[in-house]
Amino acid sequence: MLYFDNAATTYPKPFEVRKAVNSSFVYYGANPGRSGHSLAMDTAREVFKCREKAAKLFGCGFPENVIFTKNCTEAINLVIMSIVPGGHCVISDLEHNSVLRPLYDLKTRGEADFSVAKVAEGDTDSTLMSFKNAIKKNTKLIAVTGASNVFGIKTPVRELAALAHEHGAFFMLDAAQTAGTEKYNMEKDNIDFICAPGHKGLLGPMGTGILVAKNPELLRPILFGGTGTYSLEAKQPDTIPEGLESGTINVPGICGLSAGISRVMREGEEKIAEREMKIAQFIYSELAKMKNVTLFTKYPRPKTHAPVISFVIGDLTGEKTAELLSKRGVATRGGFHCAALAHKKFATETRGTCRISVGPMNTFADAAKLVKIIYSVSENIN
Repeated sequence: MLYFDNAATTYPKPFEVRKAVNSSFVYYGANPGRSGHSLAMDTAREVFKCREKAAKLFGCGFPENVIFTKNCTEAINLVIMSIVPGGHCVISDLEHNSVLRPLYDLKTRGEADFSVAKVAEGDTDSTLMSFKNAIKKNTKLIAVTGASNVFGIKTPVRELAALAHEHGAFFMLDAAQTAGTEKYNMEKDNIDFICAPGHKGLLGPMGTGILVAKNPELLRPILFGGTGTYSLEAKQPDTIPEGLESGTINVPGICGLSAGISRVMREGEEKIAEREMKIAQFIYSELAKMKNVTLFTKYPRPKTHAPVISFVIGDLTGEKTAELLSKRGVATRGGFHCAALAHKKFATETRGTCRISVGPMNTFADAAKLVKIIYSVSENIN
């Protein structure tokens, strides 16, 4: 199969990631932080190594400020539910439902409010003005995706972080589509919270996520229970990271994630991003030549786009397009991609789109086969 659904999860996973997961069942099979025997201690040390790598990757000086979650969505919810209640949040019109839905829930219950600011593709000044106009006196948080999971459009993260701080608000980055390909430094870039999936650009297994917090003491748990600390107390411990990681953590997943981060750090985000973007540019250029194919964004460039391309063929829905491609051995994603705001922005909320997302394992040979298959489909639709 030609796999171009990397915005959902990267595939195939690198050998070293698969090896690390398998090895964890042999060498790190105990429960970290729950026992004092040597196997549990070895496991705890291995888990801490992953915290250290993630902290280094994102420019955070304290490994204990890295909180493991089961996915990026949990990390985002943890930030929003901790920071926004009693105030106001500004988000972009490209946000994933993992940002929109918790805010909508808070608003419905009368506990907070939010505004949606417009992102102008490739125009930082217009985007900043839209966000600035949306800020209120009680704005507590600006929460923004690094890049749209549907259309690949990047947001001006560093400029928006500075804007948030100018107005006394915190800044949260949803790095679901940019962690592993975009170089972030929490301190230098003024980012308060980075939420990232372990299973996408960081190349780890599904069921893993990371929240890196500059000030984790601002967070309140959304899950209460066993932490391996202060076990005789009914009160949830406020120690970090244990107080935010109730229950047994995903040790096999974290071991695989650790190996994935090591690979990203070894290759470098810039190199990975450059290779993926060149492939995406080739695909975009070829699709632009096809008379029955509709594209929605400008030609993708490194500063303004991630390697994600949405398109439709003729009058087909995005879901039907993906189905036809699947029958020809191509994995893409069709539909609405859990991103209602983005589809409303581009007026695709009726039929959705078919999404091509390039990943680290794709090649130009894969891309050439892909465009030939899309051309064949586009020329043979009824």
